[in-house]
Amino acid sequence: MKKADGLDEAILGTATRPDLPEILVYDYYKCVDIFMENNEWTEEEALEWMDFNVINAYVGKDTPIFVIIER
Repeated sequence: MKKADGLDEAILGTATRPDLPEILVYDYYKCVDIFMENNEWTEEEALEWMDFNVINAYVGKDTPIFVIIER
């Protein structure tokens, strides 16, 4: 399974899919919080980073997924 660097605290668990490898599942907003804390970013900056650099990063069939849990 591929992991997103520095986002271990945001892992919710794993997901399985037919005929595909098991993948890690992350809490989207926990990732945003981690980016804000680690980089001293505003929420807007962290959201932009998440959407452009994390969500859109396809790294193969075992690319993690990010679940949006309403705050």
